Amino acid sequence: MAQAPDAATLAWLPLVGAVVGGLAGGAALGVARVAPHPLAVVTAFALAIVLTGALHVDGFLDGCDAFFASVDPARRLEILRDPRHGTYAFAGGAVVGALWLAALWCVPVDALPLGLACAAASARLGAVAHALVIPYGRAGEVTPAFAQRPPRWGLALDLVLVGALAVGLGVWRGVAVVVTAFVVAVAAAAFARVRLGGGMTGDAYGFAIVFAEVGALVALAA
Repeated sequence: MAQAPDAATLAWLPLVGAVVGGLAGGAALGVARVAPHPLAVVTAFALAIVLTGALHVDGFLDGCDAFFASVDPARRLEILRDPRHGTYAFAGGAVVGALWLAALWCVPVDALPLGLACAAASARLGAVAHALVIPYGRAGEVTPAFAQRPPRWGLALDLVLVGALAVGLGVWRGVAVVVTAFVVAVAAAAFARVRLGGGMTGDAYGFAIVFAEVGALVALAA
């Protein structure tokens, strides 16, 4: 993808994350009322992936293969284009998947709807913040971050949404979730940018969002 995502569309990412997280958490809570706890955990995990079409997880797996490989940026971009997944993807998926499930296991069931909504929205807010200042594109095709800035009302809505979700979790726990997600998202996106030689791609944002969402869930479970 050499063309940057539409700025207005990007501003909706945290809201989409909140809806996906809330639905996954709500379904898990419903399952927990009639079935054993492990099934509720698996429901939350599976729906968080299925409801996004596995878009971010696919980017994460592709990113693991590309960003951790000891090759030059041009070769990393070739790896991102390859639909097959290699050793780093399987290793990264196993480690992060286990951490994801463990965090979900430790979160009180009643906190899952709000907690997953906050984690997902916060992770995407971190990606939006990074996208505002980092060029988008592959080597030799890097474009400005956006032809137009995301609408201010959209960014304001993102901040209000994430803030409201954080308060709903309790101020200190909410702050821990939001800060963890934001810091991890920015750090992961910055790492991907360096490994790609200066630009960003859709896979790189998926890589950052998955890391950030799992980090937020760990903070929620702590």
